[in-house]
Amino acid sequence: MKIVRRTEGNDRCRECILVEQAWKSGECLKAYRERSRDDSSPVRLSVLVALLLTFASAAGVLRGQVLRTLTTVREVRALDASEAAKARPVHLRGVVTAISGWKSTFFVQDETAGIFVDRTNSSPQLHAGQAVEINGVTGPGSFAPVVIPEKVTVTGEGRLPASPFFRLQELAGGNQDSQFIAMRGIVRSAVVETIWAHLVLALAIDVGEGKIVTAQVHDFSGVDLNRLPDSTILVRGVCGTVFNDKRQFLGARMHVSSMADVTIERWGAGDPFKLQARSLSSLQRFGDPTSAIIRVKVRGIVTSSRPGHGLYLQDGSEGILVQSRQTTAVALGSRLEVVGYPAAGRYSPQLDDAVFRVVGAGAPVAALPEAGSAMIVDNLGWPAAPFDSVLVQLKGLLIEEVPGADEDLLLLRDGSTLYTARLPHSSQTHRVLTPGSLLSITGICMANADETHVARSFEIGLRSPDDVVVLRRASWWTGSHATWIAVLLGTVVLAMAGWMAVARRHSSLRTMAVTDPLTGLYNRRGFLLLTEHQWLLACRRKRWFLLFYIDVDKFKEINDTLGHKEGDLVLQAVAGLLRESFRKTDIIGRIGGDEFAVVAVDSPPHTQGMLERRLDKALKDHNERASGTPPLCLSVGVLTCAESLRALSIDDLMAKADGLMYQQKQNRMTRDVTVDVELQRT
Repeated sequence: MKIVRRTEGNDRCRECILVEQAWKSGECLKAYRERSRDDSSPVRLSVLVALLLTFASAAGVLRGQVLRTLTTVREVRALDASEAAKARPVHLRGVVTAISGWKSTFFVQDETAGIFVDRTNSSPQLHAGQAVEINGVTGPGSFAPVVIPEKVTVTGEGRLPASPFFRLQELAGGNQDSQFIAMRGIVRSAVVETIWAHLVLALAIDVGEGKIVTAQVHDFSGVDLNRLPDSTILVRGVCGTVFNDKRQFLGARMHVSSMADVTIERWGAGDPFKLQARSLSSLQRFGDPTSAIIRVKVRGIVTSSRPGHGLYLQDGSEGILVQSRQTTAVALGSRLEVVGYPAAGRYSPQLDDAVFRVVGAGAPVAALPEAGSAMIVDNLGWPAAPFDSVLVQLKGLLIEEVPGADEDLLLLRDGSTLYTARLPHSSQTHRVLTPGSLLSITGICMANADETHVARSFEIGLRSPDDVVVLRRASWWTGSHATWIAVLLGTVVLAMAGWMAVARRHSSLRTMAVTDPLTGLYNRRGFLLLTEHQWLLACRRKRWFLLFYIDVDKFKEINDTLGHKEGDLVLQAVAGLLRESFRKTDIIGRIGGDEFAVVAVDSPPHTQGMLERRLDKALKDHNERASGTPPLCLSVGVLTCAESLRALSIDDLMAKADGLMYQQKQNRMTRDVTVDVELQRT
């Protein structure tokens, strides 16, 4: 008898068929006849029994290798991704807890747990509360194991499971993914949206500490959307998970079948526009009784608008950013009433989850003509941004224009003030702006604050190409014009000399704007400009680059004990080490203070170790040459930047690399403390 061994991917039915075919082929009977041809009946009987026992034993071993059918959701959820990918057979009985809205998929829960059912056909039609029987196989899913059904049978109406109450922090990690739960919070906004080709009511629920969970309600007929905001609710539904492509938990959301699963514990005020209007200058000041969970109403004139994203409002000399998902298009100059939740912005307060209505039309706000130096000023020893969120008009000499995916970045200089302006792409014909041109730009002043909330720089948010006016074009002295003047006047030498002087002046301005004067490396602005361009190219070409974030250990002690001059020498030495360790094509910058960053262009992850060893060797050689001075020590964080992170900005990537660097610094400090303790014991 031939025993067919199980191989990866064989299912139980196939193995049983092979065993049956081996028996039906007559090989066992043939062996029996040949063995017992001349034997007596008792002998033949014993031989036959032995063959049957042998066959039964072999079939039992074979069946032991077949994947066991899983009959509870808990068993499926206990599988890791690799085991779930083996398509293990599943037979479940449970209750439909929610329809996800994605194709024909749904959630089901039995007495042990809930799970996502990745169904590709729409038969039979399902709704929450139905009892179903599912035959299928397991799948790895994109976050947690799932069931891929081969057949779904409705067995009647069931009862939804109990919905235990959870707080957001209890959902971290995604352990409650696909479970029927309850959450309580205050509705921040209630907006009807099209999600996966279905109209759903999206409730943004503040579940505490300003944390927002979105509940997608599929049946919301008859609900008064105007009364939902500010309402305290208890919502029952399936816990969904927001995750990344690495199967990592990012947040939670809820799938809710209908408004019957939403209990209104306290209704909101109703018409939000009946609130008493507040002035923009009164928000978030000392003695302001409002908080992030109480809406306020303000009035103002629209100075900038992007439907579905947000707008800027101005009232007199005060401006504010309004974050709203309302898609109503409004013209510049429209007078609005806006109701939203006060929140901290980049520098000034902003309104989140806002709704608005047009209450009048007027002339657009006149931009305030100011100098670039007036955007960030000294206020009692602290930098301040008096024109944040206000429409202003500035002049600037164009140093460079950097194209981006959704907007172009203009680097300008007004006297000694360097700043950037962001020009969004539009359907209008793009004008080529020549470096060296004097521009007048009109847009929203957007102050950038550091981690201590002190204004350090600003940007200008342009609204359209019409916000850029060329006051004076770049120098007329170009190569072609110089040749023409040479032919006309016979002064080709003088003309070419003048043209070269202008070109050198423009080059010097560009270099000065993006270079750190102490180390000769790119400064923060120059580094971010070049890195953003490389990040766009890397995502488009699906390539990698490595982002190194470097910090000089105990730099404050060097300044305090040896003086700032010695500290400057240390920074220059670090710059030299980085130039020695990395390629000329890599981007090296001093981000600020004793922090440096390097982008190793087109460097896949396996080159990280080589680059770190090269830097370690250069550092070791430097310390040996500089004997008699405190050894130089660096903390380094390295982030692999690939297409999977394309949703992140350069600032987000820098923050991640900074976190990796800080972790290495903390680990080193822990080791040093441990060594000191051991030495003291010795």
